[in-house]
Amino acid sequence: MDTKKPILGTTIYSFTNEWLQRMYTFEEELQKVAELHLGPAVEIVGFQSIREYPDVSDEFARRFRELLDRYGLIPSCLGGNCDVGRDPKRRMTQDEIVAYVERQIVSAKKLGFPVLRIQHFIGLEVFEKLAPLAEKAGVQVACELHAPLSANHPEVVEMREGFDRIGRELVGFVPDFSFSMLAPPNLHFQRMREQGAGEELIQVVKDVWASDKAVPEKFGALAEAAGRFGASDVLRGQLMMTLTMFGRMPVADMAALLPYTKHVHGKFYEVDASGTEPSLPYPELFAVLKKEGFRGTISAEWEGHAFTEEPIGFQQVKAWKAMCTKLLDD
Repeated sequence: MDTKKPILGTTIYSFTNEWLQRMYTFEEELQKVAELHLGPAVEIVGFQSIREYPDVSDEFARRFRELLDRYGLIPSCLGGNCDVGRDPKRRMTQDEIVAYVERQIVSAKKLGFPVLRIQHFIGLEVFEKLAPLAEKAGVQVACELHAPLSANHPEVVEMREGFDRIGRELVGFVPDFSFSMLAPPNLHFQRMREQGAGEELIQVVKDVWASDKAVPEKFGALAEAAGRFGASDVLRGQLMMTLTMFGRMPVADMAALLPYTKHVHGKFYEVDASGTEPSLPYPELFAVLKKEGFRGTISAEWEGHAFTEEPIGFQQVKAWKAMCTKLLDD
């Protein structure tokens, strides 16, 4: 393995359509990842792949480690979750959040994952309380940075400063490439058409997304357009997704995040016949990674299943791997 380059791999989340259609068991998905050379790094989402999560039995952990060894794969990141509103009557207290995430740190250690991905909204005070638990377990706890967040968003700047204080070796980020997109994917607009959007409304959405207005203003503009064009509630939700899934952060700003980065989500929606992802600036993103000397793991994260039920996750990740390998070699 070339340790002078980032380590490519995939998240099993990329195969959500295949999983929901019962085409493969969890073990068969790992086997196919190996057969198609989509590793070596493997990420899983706890609640998607492990029935007993956030806890993990000794038997499941043993079997998982055996499978990785058999197929020559390595664990990269465990996708955790902290739904602070699990009780409809109240939010979880800070101590409850710490205890809930601690169970996931223990599970990450048992499975062999060096990183636990969690959500940013648990807050800096919780990260500070988790740090000694992470240090004891030898597991880094990192929050995902997804659109509409960006490197210079006030919340992210505050977290960067907090992580400097807590210790970058223990806590950090899992950046998601969706924060730096060229345009929302064509699949997104096709879904809008299926939900009743006309071309005039779609053009308004494209113009609002590409504008330099503040995000709250953009939400207001889309709400106004939804009313003006008589959009259904379902279509309104799709319109607002334009701002919550697809970001416009300058690619160069990613450099400020890399000192805190524990793992990367290589988000993509479609690698086309030419071997490129038309909605994401992959050449520029990889140029920053190479310039800054990033040596961590990157998961292919195909999220086309948000717009289609077609079971094409494996072929899309294969195309992503070929695209990224070429970019690393250039």
